[in-house]
Amino acid sequence: MPSEKRAVPTRRAGRAGGRFRVAVSVVAALTLALAPGPATAADRRIDPAAGGPPALSLPDRVGAPQWGSWSVRRRPVTAASVVFTGENWWDASTSTGTAAVVGAPDDAYRLLDDPWGTDAGQEILLSPDGARLALPGQVVELRTGRRTVLPRLDGIRVVQPAAWSPDGGTLAVIQHDGGSVRRPDGSETYRETRATLGLVDLASGRFTSVAELAPDTSVPGWSVAFAPDGRTLAYQTGQQIVVADPGGPVRSRFPVPAGTRIAGKGAWTPDGAGLTLVTQRRCCAGDGYRSRWQLQVVDPATGGERAGPRLPEQAGLLALRLLGWTPDGAAAVARYRPWPGEAVVGFDAEYGITDGVWQTDVVALSPAGPPRTLLTSGERVAEGIDVADHALAGNLTHPGRLPAGGLGPQYRAYLGVGLSVLVAVAGLGVLGAAWILRRRRRRPAD
Repeated sequence: MPSEKRAVPTRRAGRAGGRFRVAVSVVAALTLALAPGPATAADRRIDPAAGGPPALSLPDRVGAPQWGSWSVRRRPVTAASVVFTGENWWDASTSTGTAAVVGAPDDAYRLLDDPWGTDAGQEILLSPDGARLALPGQVVELRTGRRTVLPRLDGIRVVQPAAWSPDGGTLAVIQHDGGSVRRPDGSETYRETRATLGLVDLASGRFTSVAELAPDTSVPGWSVAFAPDGRTLAYQTGQQIVVADPGGPVRSRFPVPAGTRIAGKGAWTPDGAGLTLVTQRRCCAGDGYRSRWQLQVVDPATGGERAGPRLPEQAGLLALRLLGWTPDGAAAVARYRPWPGEAVVGFDAEYGITDGVWQTDVVALSPAGPPRTLLTSGERVAEGIDVADHALAGNLTHPGRLPAGGLGPQYRAYLGVGLSVLVAVAGLGVLGAAWILRRRRRRPAD
């Protein structure tokens, strides 16, 4: 019966080979099913050698980015129209120390780390063309993810961005130093001992000092503004406004009352003839949050109010910051709304005036008519916000594309790869066990 004996191993080998092919097919199918899908607008890569930043348009809304969204370093974007920050985007972890940019032109959301945990629009600023982002101590090129360290003076703790020049070639910064001091009740607080305003030429990395500011009086987002031609700089030290040539002589200086600041990065009027200040009034009876804000355009040479209709006062706000001007002459402002029941604070608040923000939006204000909404955000989504100047100058908005719910594309990719590896290892383990078992069955009995 020699033929029958030869046939038995052959049938077993056939069955084993079939099982092997089935197992391999199952592993391959599972690997493909768990692997990341094709690239979408949210996760595709860009070509760093492609053309310049695209024409910017402002999304009419922003939403909380997904936990596990792509970072700028791993998936750069050509430019961004908006940057925003918030502390509670995710249930799984805090979002403090993370900034989100909304990429142009497809509203792809990207994340950046900020070790200082600062706020967009105050210490995190988009360049006018949206191609770079300034954060404490560094500038990030969004097209490549490359970071450039800002020059720091000896003994300085942090270099804080203050304003971009209109051409994006110069960054005004304030170099801060200070430390903890003990209060009479035994608690500790931070006290600033030095604040040096200067300009960084981003092509050469050279720092030029402009002025020593009164310590503990600078307010991020309401301290420095470039004129539209880039040849004049306004800054505030204590309760005094100074107008100067960048790196040159002082042109004028004038006092302002308590509760009044430079209105924001867009403080200069488009023609460069006026400088906008913002003043808080802590009133009024009947208001849910007794804090009203008034924008006022003054002569930069004297500080006297310029003739013309005033913009409407804004009530019930934690803060108001001027981002710039639309082509039709409206003032584009960020409005900061407080937490329900939040105590009224001013620019001298210990943890910053926007510490109790609940929600922000961006509106256009005109002397006549109600505010025109440009951008909205959900509650606790955008607690700090900045908009690229070119997005305002283009006067274009579009329906914002909000992130989907669930896990973000970067974490999904990692999870897919990890599960694929586990399935592959498990499949190979099963095949190995089957091979060992088959070898034992074929072993002749003793």
